[in-house]
Amino acid sequence: MSNKNYGFFLLLCSIGLIISSASGTGYHIPTVAEGLLNDTGCYIGAYLGGNQGANNAMCVNYYRKSNNAPYETQILDHPLEYGEKKTGNSNEELKETDTGIETFRTAIDVLKPGGGKKQLLFSRYYNLYYYPDNDYGKIPYTESPAPYIWAEKVLKQNGIPVLVLYPWALQTNGLLDLTAQNGYHAPMTGVAIITEIAQKCDALSKKYAGSNGKPATILLCFGLEFNTQKIVNPTGIDAGDNENKKAWRQMFRSAYTIVRAHANPSVQMVWAGNIAQTKNDRIFYWPGTDDNGNQMAEDFVDWVGMTWYPWKNGPTTLDDLAGFYNYYARDRNHPMIFMETSADGNGISADELSLKNNQVTYLYNKNTLQKYPNIKGIIWFNVIKGEDNTNQQLVTKNFLIPDGNWNNQGKSTTNPGYVYSSSNQSAMMSSRYPNAVTDPYFVGYSAPSLSADFDLVINKDSMTIICTDTSTGQGINSWKWDVNGDTKPEYYSQNITHRYKSPGNYPITLVISNGMQTHSTTRIVTIPSGYPERDCYLFIGSFPSNAEIWVDNAHKIGITTPNMMTRYLVPGGAHSISLIRDGYTTWTGSYSLKWPQVRYFGQITLNPVLRSSHQNRTDFGGIKTGILTTGSSGGQKPQGIMPGISIKSDSGIRGGSPIQDILPASIPSI
Repeated sequence: MSNKNYGFFLLLCSIGLIISSASGTGYHIPTVAEGLLNDTGCYIGAYLGGNQGANNAMCVNYYRKSNNAPYETQILDHPLEYGEKKTGNSNEELKETDTGIETFRTAIDVLKPGGGKKQLLFSRYYNLYYYPDNDYGKIPYTESPAPYIWAEKVLKQNGIPVLVLYPWALQTNGLLDLTAQNGYHAPMTGVAIITEIAQKCDALSKKYAGSNGKPATILLCFGLEFNTQKIVNPTGIDAGDNENKKAWRQMFRSAYTIVRAHANPSVQMVWAGNIAQTKNDRIFYWPGTDDNGNQMAEDFVDWVGMTWYPWKNGPTTLDDLAGFYNYYARDRNHPMIFMETSADGNGISADELSLKNNQVTYLYNKNTLQKYPNIKGIIWFNVIKGEDNTNQQLVTKNFLIPDGNWNNQGKSTTNPGYVYSSSNQSAMMSSRYPNAVTDPYFVGYSAPSLSADFDLVINKDSMTIICTDTSTGQGINSWKWDVNGDTKPEYYSQNITHRYKSPGNYPITLVISNGMQTHSTTRIVTIPSGYPERDCYLFIGSFPSNAEIWVDNAHKIGITTPNMMTRYLVPGGAHSISLIRDGYTTWTGSYSLKWPQVRYFGQITLNPVLRSSHQNRTDFGGIKTGILTTGSSGGQKPQGIMPGISIKSDSGIRGGSPIQDILPASIPSI
């Protein structure tokens, strides 16, 4: 790399240092209950390295474990301040928590302006045996930040922390056990560790709530690649159950239960092994499988996933993984995430570069992913890593995106090293990756966040609903309303009015879109049977009093008093009215009213049951009745009528014939 290009790369690191000092709000990924699986798109990010810290003045170097075997590099923003012990004082606080996020984003923006804003998910691994410190590949004199310290820094940098928690050392009698203690300075049980992580993440999630006020998302991947661990799978065979797998399932269920008890729903648990192609590949590791091999009532999982490194002659398409996807993601309503992806050329550079180019072009492609809409997360493994190949020769696999290389300065741990693109040494990577991920299908914190919602008003009289859109988010330009649950939209306007033909329970679904994202919400509306809402009045009393007042012999509206001016609210339209009292003949009349009419019946004299048979239910004998009007009618006023209200005589009506004169209902209360 030329001095000019080397200086340019230093400038990128300096820019990252400046940007990282600004704090931001967190990003909220909708939960499944909030409609995540109805959203269109996928979240992306990177794993930028272990927690080994830095020991030089440059962003990246070639690190060695204690046996001098090449291990992982990582991208750093502030190498002199990352996890270093300046003195021998073990109580000295860490100077700075580094993520590498800003340097990584800046390098992408150089190649594709705006591309760096799409990076959202950032993962880091933590060995719970050393909790709250971490021994994951670190050089001897560094100290790692606790998971929640690193998580807060990611949130400040507008990323979503993905904490990968390794519980393998927590065991009793050769089986995993969350009640076992770890081996750090002040030992803690796994229960205490998970409880503290859940509580810390809950506080951070709420502290860095997004612009919509919802808690920021934090993902906890518990026991990544569980099926490769001997404590879980001592035989190396996925098929068949054993005590080790049962202990693993119980451990995951316990951890999930603790997280749900101590953290809000935005803190979500991920269950992910390595590459799997069918349901049976993972069924005995599935937390929802009980000790008898049966599916439990609950899955104890939020996200499902795997690591996927295509290799030559291996699974290279999502169709190869469809059996796993269909059962664990699609059929069980879980989002799916690739916790790691890149390519494995088995140390053969040409194969590795070809596979990586194919993978980044294939996987970061909306046409590929639209067939598998539950895939909601992809994390690229963005480090340089040393592993043994099939010939047991140590090779350093380059997982950087997609053709990154590095200069390790002769394997120095003191002289600066750096990462660069093989096609452009002034950049960390080629343009293939940022070109892919700038597609709107890939969601980043700069993309508008949509939330579908609406206000609902029900007019029970006409069986009509009025739906007013109250959705939030930028650029909403599409509304689809399904008002009867048949999944076919009936309306495409922002606000709607719909009248139902019959009573019942109807799901109303609103789907909104801004062209890049889609979100939906569903509410159930109950259209009642029976009477419309009461909107007219009757004045009626009885002698004797305490008779039940029934409309259409089906709807009780009250009990009479001796006062003929007692007012009752009744449904409009044509209805019968009955007075029923034990020991007396039922009296029945009728009315036909619509707003704002009222009807005055006066005081009804009820006849004892033992009276002569010619007095039947429709006899109006003894009724003092009339019609209230707004003007003077020259009629006589019965006793107790309000001044200014005239009564028109109606003594000639018999047999319950309706009285049609009307009065506006806006009369004073009596």
